[in-house]
Amino acid sequence: MFNRARQFWNALFSKMGTEELTFVKKHLNAKEQHLFFTMDRPTQTHCVRVAQTCLKLATQHKVNKELLVKAALLHDIGKPANVIKTFHRIIIVLTSTLVPKLSKHLINQHSDFQLYKAFHAHYCHPATGANIARMSKLPEEMVYLIENHHHKSRPNDSLELQLLQQADDLN
Repeated sequence: MFNRARQFWNALFSKMGTEELTFVKKHLNAKEQHLFFTMDRPTQTHCVRVAQTCLKLATQHKVNKELLVKAALLHDIGKPANVIKTFHRIIIVLTSTLVPKLSKHLINQHSDFQLYKAFHAHYCHPATGANIARMSKLPEEMVYLIENHHHKSRPNDSLELQLLQQADDLN
């Protein structure tokens, strides 16, 4: 529960400072930066924190750090900037935690009601992000990480995917 409270605080008050912008520009090329900056500010700062956590976790493992950091910075590109507002995030987290069956029902509602769109966008963002990454001709390994970052762990998952999932859960 503390982790969710910290996430809420970060969504409200986090900002992209010089240090975060430098980090993004150091690790992403121009095309990847364009994708990164299509996300809203809370999602951007979340992705920077996930990437920084990935780097810390990766120090003890032999992994492709460049791929891992790029995927971490772009793992939420499937979340449209103007669809999921902060109050939607609160409702989504509370509903999925307290009433998961209702949450699953809301995902499949096809309506112009903004909350339904937010639920759908939130839960479908890995597939949407993977499609964006494919259309942008990002490496297939990165597409795989973006597409699978919310899947339950499987025995043959790559170490990069495991670290991305762990870092995302921590942030």
